[in-house]
Amino acid sequence: MTQSKSDSQEYRKDLDKELETHFKIIKSCSVKTDGETILLAARPESRYPYFYPRDVACASELLAYLSTSEFSIADDSYKLLKSVANFVLKAIRDDGYLGQRYALSGEEKSIYKQEDNNAHGMIILSNYLLTAKKKGENIQNIDEFLLSINNAAQYAIKNFYRPEINLFHSTTSIHESALEEGFSCWTNFAYLKAFYLVSKVNSELDTPDIIPDRILVFKSAFKHNLFGIMVSNHRFLRRIDQKGNYDFKPDFTLLSPFYFGFGKETKDYVDNSVSFLERQLWDPELGMIQRYLPFSGDIEIHTHSGNGPWLQYTAILAQYHYWCKNIKRGDELIGLIDNYKNENGEIPEHISTCKRFNGFMESEWKTGIDFDKEFDKHILQDNLDFDKILEEANNMHRSYKEVAEKCMIPVDTMEEGGYILFVTPLMWSHVEYMKAL
Repeated sequence: MTQSKSDSQEYRKDLDKELETHFKIIKSCSVKTDGETILLAARPESRYPYFYPRDVACASELLAYLSTSEFSIADDSYKLLKSVANFVLKAIRDDGYLGQRYALSGEEKSIYKQEDNNAHGMIILSNYLLTAKKKGENIQNIDEFLLSINNAAQYAIKNFYRPEINLFHSTTSIHESALEEGFSCWTNFAYLKAFYLVSKVNSELDTPDIIPDRILVFKSAFKHNLFGIMVSNHRFLRRIDQKGNYDFKPDFTLLSPFYFGFGKETKDYVDNSVSFLERQLWDPELGMIQRYLPFSGDIEIHTHSGNGPWLQYTAILAQYHYWCKNIKRGDELIGLIDNYKNENGEIPEHISTCKRFNGFMESEWKTGIDFDKEFDKHILQDNLDFDKILEEANNMHRSYKEVAEKCMIPVDTMEEGGYILFVTPLMWSHVEYMKAL
């Protein structure tokens, strides 16, 4: 919740109503099972019928805030936060590993090697514990939560951290491609956020017997190193690749330091990074920002039904402008998102033009190129069951067919024939929109 607005009673009433509307849409992307509410990336019949730790970690920040607020959805937000934390508790392995995504049963459905998920699991569990503490709630299985946090932290340090480089390695992360292989901005700031919250849990819940001091010492040293390493030319790097080359390309993930709460400490670098990415990634036809530049000839570049702006990332950009007191720019960005809601007020993952979608179908989907990109053996889980690949391919086919049949919006005045909505609603898009309000 970053926007600076009047605290008038009328405004608060309108805001409460709007938050409730978006929260209902978020809840529509959930399923009740075994007495718990499992939050999915989208509706169960959608392209993403799974629990994604990354998406839910981002939601947990919002739920934690709302849980202790005076908004009408406070209690429901806390119940949902508690449910997703309990799901993570069941999903996380005894050794601390957490994968890319999970079915409702808790079965791991991961396709890719994706090393940032331990950070997201730590964030979810920590946000729940800190919120429960703030609300004065009794946490019956607190030691189990703390042990899982410690195991997740230890697993990440042992398996993903390179002490001689002082960074966490990833094969894929937020973009789910080898575009992020090496030492990415997103993955490392996600871990910094996770260890910051773990340190806060240790301080507020007094947990020295379960979370050892060396985890807390690690956080301080890692933070100091990260602020120095992930920077060049007065802005953040997208990544340092596995050969040590600096990746200066524009990417949404240059917002990671701001997004994970370290904007004040790195403001000059953040400002320079955002100015660069906003200029480079702006979609000239549709408005809003793309996630990265869509050079589709590169196997690491996925265009998913045609390239175009991603609405959750544009909402995060709006949050940044509100945080900087650039109210006019923030309002412009939120207004653009409003323009692409469907008739039910639902926000998609991303949009593209009809022309780009048709081009994608002809040049990448029907030729099998998109399949080769999605299932590049280099980024797949070791010994991946081919049934999981078939399941994912069927989800892809169904979603592209749905776009062609139901989600194309013709607009005569647009040079590219109109636009398409991909995965509507996306839970994460509504989360980031709510944060911007």
